Amino acid sequence: MAKRYRRLRGNSAYYPFAARTGLRARQRRQARLLRRAGAAALLLAAVLLVRQTVFHGGQPEPPAMLPAAAAATGESARVTVQPVRATRDALAQTQAADAAARTTPETAATPAPSQTARVLPAYRELYEENPDLIGWLRIDGADVDLPVVQTPGDNEYYLRRGFDGYYAAGGTLFLDGQCAAGPGSSTDNWLVYGHNMRDGSMFGHLTRYREESFWREHPTFTFDTIYEPGTWQVVAALDTTLGADELPYYTFFDAASKLEWEQRVEAILDLALYDTGVTPEYGQQLLTLSTCGDHRPNTETRFALLAVRVDE
Repeated sequence: MAKRYRRLRGNSAYYPFAARTGLRARQRRQARLLRRAGAAALLLAAVLLVRQTVFHGGQPEPPAMLPAAAAATGESARVTVQPVRATRDALAQTQAADAAARTTPETAATPAPSQTARVLPAYRELYEENPDLIGWLRIDGADVDLPVVQTPGDNEYYLRRGFDGYYAAGGTLFLDGQCAAGPGSSTDNWLVYGHNMRDGSMFGHLTRYREESFWREHPTFTFDTIYEPGTWQVVAALDTTLGADELPYYTFFDAASKLEWEQRVEAILDLALYDTGVTPEYGQQLLTLSTCGDHRPNTETRFALLAVRVDE
């Protein structure tokens, strides 16, 4: 008798029939709840997987490619690097962004007609769909053909949101809120962040630039702002760790003088994995692409690509 009721609580062999029936009913309810919770978790995982693979994480289809400009190179003297105060890296806020992105997204503001009129025709429709759009990045060989957004009031808003504003594990490429990239106003260095995704999406293949052979095959790429097209030449590829450098690339937006600008560029070149033979000249527009050094979540390693605009 004891063996028959061994799964019930206590010495269930002596339970009255009604008690045994009640215990079994509770066990069946608990089992049903567990099955439903498991099915819901699997359904959610399937939805996110389909969104990431079939619908590209909420990213739009690329617009027609604008004409590319010719590349150029430059040289400058080496200078001594001086330390400055570091600031935090935007990708470091990923964990908090996971929870925030699961909430209902805010409705994007409708752009004013005067703003839309300044946008290039190729990007006007996308800009009307989402006024956070600031540009479009294309890198052949690295599988990057994606919009870039900017939200100065909430720099990490798109860490876990697609271009459509809904949750996406890969987020959206975004320009740091401290950068100015509009007509008549520009910071010295534009810093674009993106996740190093295991499936190769976003900046998942940007680290191919660790290999000099890959750079030789793909020395240039395009990054258009919504106001003008741009062709860029790779200056340096580098690996680093948060807090390890006196002049971290992720704190470089503007320089107060030519000397400071040269110091910031030289600090990046000192970390270069190989020599491209390209050194920016003071006054040229710079662009830095930043991602995690590997696919691990919340890693403090960083991989970055410094480029200079060559079609100005």
